[in-house]
Amino acid sequence: MIVFFIMPKSNVLFIGLGRLGYQMSSHLSKIENINLFIHNRTKNKFKSWSENNKAIFFDYDSNIKIDYVITCVKDDKAVNDILTDERLLKNLHKKTIIIDHSTISIPQVKKLNTYFLKRNISFYDAPVTGGEEGAKNACLSSMIGGPPNKLGVIKKLIAVYCNNIVHMGKSGSGQLSKFANQILICGILISISEAIKFNKISKLDQNKFYHAVLNGAAGSWQLTNRFPTMVKGEFNFGFSSELMAKDLKYVIAHAKKMKINLPITKKSLNLYNKLAKSKFKNDDTSSILKLL
Repeated sequence: MIVFFIMPKSNVLFIGLGRLGYQMSSHLSKIENINLFIHNRTKNKFKSWSENNKAIFFDYDSNIKIDYVITCVKDDKAVNDILTDERLLKNLHKKTIIIDHSTISIPQVKKLNTYFLKRNISFYDAPVTGGEEGAKNACLSSMIGGPPNKLGVIKKLIAVYCNNIVHMGKSGSGQLSKFANQILICGILISISEAIKFNKISKLDQNKFYHAVLNGAAGSWQLTNRFPTMVKGEFNFGFSSELMAKDLKYVIAHAKKMKINLPITKKSLNLYNKLAKSKFKNDDTSSILKLL
């Protein structure tokens, strides 16, 4: 077991056993001196998770005071339904800290921040990047938005599954950083897809090309890890095209409000929207190659 100190026997509630949350909460279950509670909309997922991990399923009707709530769910509606549920609120107290790892819209962040400020509860938007592999290997990156006064304990807690944690500034800054992260990922993946297409038509050896450019100026995490799998037609590496389409909708909505023109990101959204409506919607984001 990992010996880990936040506060003596802190009660930590983790909500959301998706591909990332499943792994993140598994790391938390190995911490010796916290009481870990898990909630998921489908209890069968918890049963599967608990075969290899230890925690208590959180019942909204219980009377347990939670010190930390960590959420990692799909979208605005999911996070809003969960965190504004009055049954959850009665289990919180004025020192409770809420850490949301979901990727949600800026209006939703503002709504939740205002909601919890009125109740003297701390809310932090802390989206993560690194995919299912990063979650499994405890090497996610988190971008945090919110006041600095609680960052010390937050960093100690999420360091269980994040090896890179950066405070980006006030509430909403974490989400804005995640938006920029998604802009980068999509642009790079589309470029890689076009390079693969170009190589194929030009009859270039994909493997030789990969090793020729790997450590050059075109190098990136996506090139290193996804180019070989894309060439092989493997697209089962976590974060789905459907979720990317959702994220990019939030990005473009915010950019439109701020009058920021993002032509490449608009093209990315159009492509991921097509994937999200196809039989490939559950394939990972590198499946953008299939449209080219």
